[in-house]
Amino acid sequence: MVRTIAVAVILAGLAVPAAAARQKPPATASAEFDCDALQIDSQLDRATLRDLGPAHSLDEAAAILAKHGVKFERGPRVLTLTSAPPALVRDITTMKQGEPIILPNGEGSAICVLRPSADSI
Repeated sequence: MVRTIAVAVILAGLAVPAAAARQKPPATASAEFDCDALQIDSQLDRATLRDLGPAHSLDEAAAILAKHGVKFERGPRVLTLTSAPPALVRDITTMKQGEPIILPNGEGSAICVLRPSADSI
């Protein structure tokens, strides 16, 4: 009986570090980007998203939104990513200059085009 309890205690002690290692939080990154944006206060429907696919500028995206009757506000914004997967930050930083990004933003969406800033190279 003592041997069984001792083996159980030893195995339990080994399981705790193994369980803790499995629950390691994923790597995250944070970044800020200056952008020109179209701020939309509602979710975009599938047809609008489909038509936005080939847009390669903010002006093209604005024309598509207007065609679909989507109200938006255009202006400079700061895109802030906190606790984002590092791959997402890498993908955004390596995008072609001027290419629009569609992002969820609270109850709505934002379409952003990154612009160079004083701290970007």
